[in-house]
Amino acid sequence: MNHSKAMKYYAKLSNNQKEYVKQFKIAHSEKSIYIDGVIWNYYDSEKGDESLLLLHGGFVDFDMWIHQIMEFKKEYRIIAPTCPVLPKPVMKVYSDALHQILIKEKISITNLIGYSEGGLIAQCFLRDYSSTISKAILSQTFYPSNGITYYKNDFKLFKILPSFLTTLIFRLAAKPDKEELNHDSTEWIEWYKCYFKENKYKLTKGKIITHINLMSDFVRNYIFNAKDLISWKGKMLVTVSEDDVILKYFDGLRKLYPNAEYHMFPNGLGAHSIGLITPSVYNKRISLFLKQ
Repeated sequence: MNHSKAMKYYAKLSNNQKEYVKQFKIAHSEKSIYIDGVIWNYYDSEKGDESLLLLHGGFVDFDMWIHQIMEFKKEYRIIAPTCPVLPKPVMKVYSDALHQILIKEKISITNLIGYSEGGLIAQCFLRDYSSTISKAILSQTFYPSNGITYYKNDFKLFKILPSFLTTLIFRLAAKPDKEELNHDSTEWIEWYKCYFKENKYKLTKGKIITHINLMSDFVRNYIFNAKDLISWKGKMLVTVSEDDVILKYFDGLRKLYPNAEYHMFPNGLGAHSIGLITPSVYNKRISLFLKQ
């Protein structure tokens, strides 16, 4: 990876944060595993008595977790995959690949955090391989619902457009939620803007279509109910922010997971992206749950 090229997006950061990002990129390289014709890359901290599987949000990579990796690798073995371009982008393929990564690394039980789109795959993974999960955290996410119409579209236009047009449209359309930028926290907001820009220009047509199809598969083809995990002995935490655009799904999650803990972060801490913008607050709540 050309770290110096990637760092151009962070040129306006303070020297301390710029160095923090640079050193992370240098020190946190990924492993690879070949699964059904696809190369999956993942970060593995390799040390820790307990493991923590981190599932990133849509259209980004494992480095979304920069602040969580730096914090939690002190106590946990971190496994953080990056979703590759998938020839068959459905949740079951993703879920099975995660299981194969855990098998390769000889991890039989893990804790799990799924953030945004990662929360969707976390819910599928829990149902496919519940015996491997000790504690599960679903952050800023939703569940299969008829009310989520956006990802029920076929997006056929994106699939037939030339690659440069698909990526151009997404780059022009992609922008942080206004709630994310209208807040009281200044902790990592400038880094977040840089990170958002970096990932916008890293997008490829294959990556865009993969993530669209994964979320479409989740919304179209899954039906969950409160009895799905009745035999699961693990614990769950569900988080959201008061100013999160997906707050409207929070009550539905309560009904779907009646035995879970629930935590709502207040306004002004980064909304949907609190884990990236105000990681000190987010990490503190996650750590409290993991140590129970």
